[in-house]
Amino acid sequence: MKKLLLASAVAVAAVGGYYYTTGSDTSTDALLGSIPADSPLVVMQTEAYDHFEYVNTMGKSQQSLYDLFADFDLTAEQDFMVAYLDGYLQSAVDKKTFKAYSGTPDKVKPVFYTLGMIPVYKIQLEDTAAFWNTIDQTEQATGATHQATKLGNIDYRRYRLSDENGEEINLVIAVHDNVATFTLDFPLLKEANPLKLALGVEKPQKAFADSDILSGLQRKYGKQYSSYGYLDHQEIIKGFTQPASNLLARQVDILQEYNPEPFIEELRKPNCQSEFATIASHWPRTVALTHYQAKNDQVNLDGQIVLESTNKVILNAIQSIRGFMPKMSAQDSIFEFGFGLDVAKLAPAINTIWQDIQQPTYQCDFLAEMQQEMGSENPAAMLSMGSSMVNGMKGMHFTLNDVALDLQKPYSPQFEKLDFLFTLSAENPIALLQTAQMFIPQLAQLTIQPNGNPVDLSALLKSETGVSTPLFARLNDKHLALYAGERSSTNSQSVLASSLEAQGLFQFAVNAPRVLELMELVAEMQGEEVPEDISAGLNSNAVSQITFDVNDHGFVLGYDHNVKMKK
Repeated sequence: MKKLLLASAVAVAAVGGYYYTTGSDTSTDALLGSIPADSPLVVMQTEAYDHFEYVNTMGKSQQSLYDLFADFDLTAEQDFMVAYLDGYLQSAVDKKTFKAYSGTPDKVKPVFYTLGMIPVYKIQLEDTAAFWNTIDQTEQATGATHQATKLGNIDYRRYRLSDENGEEINLVIAVHDNVATFTLDFPLLKEANPLKLALGVEKPQKAFADSDILSGLQRKYGKQYSSYGYLDHQEIIKGFTQPASNLLARQVDILQEYNPEPFIEELRKPNCQSEFATIASHWPRTVALTHYQAKNDQVNLDGQIVLESTNKVILNAIQSIRGFMPKMSAQDSIFEFGFGLDVAKLAPAINTIWQDIQQPTYQCDFLAEMQQEMGSENPAAMLSMGSSMVNGMKGMHFTLNDVALDLQKPYSPQFEKLDFLFTLSAENPIALLQTAQMFIPQLAQLTIQPNGNPVDLSALLKSETGVSTPLFARLNDKHLALYAGERSSTNSQSVLASSLEAQGLFQFAVNAPRVLELMELVAEMQGEEVPEDISAGLNSNAVSQITFDVNDHGFVLGYDHNVKMKK
């Protein structure tokens, strides 16, 4: 069963990632009519994407999916599933090869959703013969066999993924009206097995297309995104706590009859039903929004993942600790990271959150136990003591723009080139520097006036570490900057001129090709090689930026991913 679950997880993950490859036409808009409005998970598109273009930049990899299954003895049908997905990724060497493999048009607009706990993926086809030819060839290569069957007027193939001794779980592949459907068939679910609904033999009582879910997302987050998706926590909580309340609940009901789980029985007690419903109303959905753009052999994906919350107490508390983070460009740097944190407000915010979490007196045993395990000690007091040493701090940031090592001196490495910037932002950075000098005696030699002028620390660095490289510091009433290199010198002046306006909680950026170059340089110094899995992961021509913040909608993970087309 472990092998089956892992194989199925890869299939679902691959299909879930596949949704980014979209296009726009009336036939694909009609696919929204096959999605029930109460589906727990939905990902759909509003704009056209070039299928080959996306897979070429985002999906193609030197690493095979088979690397994930090196320790597993796959059945022929499990091997078939992995081989098909791996071939899909690896076929994006050119548009002709890719289209011959996938059978899809230039632009596609797939949908991915779940019927209770069963995943469904649908995508348009241009050449059904090419699609089935790939399926047939993959069967022959893996020795997999299928059962050809029919449901209503829909013909489909069924591949058994579970072991012979396990409960039957099948991969289902069907094509109807030039739309390919991939889903799972789980006969144990009996009348709650949604195969008819997945294949379109039955229609949902209320479809996503007939709801205001999409328009609501666009009103709330804007119409600029080309992909909208969500995980509905309320439908999931309802499914596990309220019998017969939705399709997921009916599936859980049947599984409970087959193999009762005491935990599910506990969740379905009246106290747990009401208390979990309240929690779900405070944290209703996780929403994913993506904007896709391609221009001049460059593909950009930017968007956000939002954990929605209506708990204003917690949101306001977290918003109060947002701090300063300088705005840098990651396009030419190797990597950067930083966090914004108003330390003076950290302990009060934690105290507010703690009181809010402790306030309900739960009657549900599971929630009551969780609450008790948190303990009775409010962590705010300890945080207050620890944060007093860095009181007034608003944020820290580090950027590595460039580095080159002299490999002729392996036992005493020297920098041929070093360009980095470290900043500490605070209401009184001078006081923080003085505190640091108390704990690090070497820093007592530092004399930096808060006038923003550069101070040369090269001699101090060499005397303490033996490393010879230019190093400078600047200080004013808001920021301390430690830097080396021309670019960082310019950036340090920009940071010192900035006000301490709260801008976020965390940011991280990485330039994959440049990080790989740095790792190869270090590995060469040590006489080693960069591990193949790490090398493959960084060989992507990608520059990625991630931010974490909080606003009135909830907790927001932002991302900006730029990739050059592979030639």
